[in-house]
Amino acid sequence: MKFTYPENMEDWQTAYTRDDAYADSDKHAQRSGLALFVGVLIISGYLFIYFSKFDLISALSPFLKIVFFIVLVVIIFALLAVVQSAAFRFAAAFLNDFYLLPESMDATKILNNRLYGKLKLPPPLNMFFRFEYIIAKEGELAKADQWPAWSARHLGGPILLIVFDGCALYLERGNRFSRVIGPSDKAFLEWYETIKYVVDLRPKIKEGEVDAWTKDGINIKFKIQIECRIGDPKKTDSASNLVYPYDPAAVKQAIERHAVRWPDRLKEEPIEFTWVDAAWGQVTGIVPGYIGNRMLDDLFMENRKSGQILSPKAVQTLFAQLNQSTQKFGVYVTDFQMLEIKLPKEVDEALKELWKAEKQGIATIINGEAKAFGIRTREKVKADAQYDIILAIAEGLEKNRNGQFSEPLLLSLSRVLDESLQEPLTRAYLASETLDTLEQLQKMLDRSTQ
Repeated sequence: MKFTYPENMEDWQTAYTRDDAYADSDKHAQRSGLALFVGVLIISGYLFIYFSKFDLISALSPFLKIVFFIVLVVIIFALLAVVQSAAFRFAAAFLNDFYLLPESMDATKILNNRLYGKLKLPPPLNMFFRFEYIIAKEGELAKADQWPAWSARHLGGPILLIVFDGCALYLERGNRFSRVIGPSDKAFLEWYETIKYVVDLRPKIKEGEVDAWTKDGINIKFKIQIECRIGDPKKTDSASNLVYPYDPAAVKQAIERHAVRWPDRLKEEPIEFTWVDAAWGQVTGIVPGYIGNRMLDDLFMENRKSGQILSPKAVQTLFAQLNQSTQKFGVYVTDFQMLEIKLPKEVDEALKELWKAEKQGIATIINGEAKAFGIRTREKVKADAQYDIILAIAEGLEKNRNGQFSEPLLLSLSRVLDESLQEPLTRAYLASETLDTLEQLQKMLDRSTQ
């Protein structure tokens, strides 16, 4: 079978199967066996023709000549086996020296697997001729110091791939993308495929400090934490029972965002720029952009252009902008938090004094409003009491129209009411209900004194 790059993502998991691996192994074994057999026949035939020129061989009977030819074939096979063993040892030594394999790694096993694979035998013999396997979990290959994992990374298969939930493998053929393998226990690494990246699909947390300048030229440092992952966490497949959603297209986009940074070529080594770093790079661009469009007071004072940096609205705005940027390369930000805000010392002290003065002003206003409320309450109670007293007087006068009160008392009370109601200040201090009652009382007294 000729393995071709599968363009359709749905075919990535099953593009190369165990049967394909057995078929390729048989093909390689047949080719090498046929080449050896033809070579032995050619060499044996040449030697037989050469020795037939001698009288000793030409005098033999046909049967002995056949026996002689068979002996030549056996001798050539033995010699070629010795030569092949020597060549195999030389190839193993070259592989060991070229790749600087660890001492615990056997180069001959790598060559055997690469050259011959495994033959497909009927049960129970197939138990002794199984393909090697590697396990990918928690973002790395288990037993990475053993030869199957090393061969999968540097040379290729055939190797069984067992990928756990929350993990994926990015495969290449040469320097060209091949496919992405997700959680599975049946996927196979093809002869010329290699594992370029082991991808951790679990959420990742990144924490760091971001520098920003406000519109009025104040430098602020933010300690920010984000949580991100590859693929949309809302896309779940109930049939697969995966805890961490797997999206092969998102894995491909995220891994191809990888790059290499080399801050100082003379002093430092190059470092890998991962998809988490790519997501963090969006934070270092979006947050300073948000801060740069606002004054310092806008970030910390309430109701100032809706830009208060720790308000839910501001955090939601930054969260949405981050996701809009990171989703272009398959990464989703699931959480965004500002853990700490650092201002220059002199600005911090000035803001504290300003906020202290504003707090005192607010406290003074509240205290004044409380006193005014107390005065209003007290005066209202007083007015209500006056109203009740005068109402009681009016009711008493109404009940005693038959002249039980002495005339001088009535004249005195009428005169007091006339003078009080004509005084503007007195009318201003009395409630409207009290004024109405007093006026009615005055009329009653006037009628009583006539």
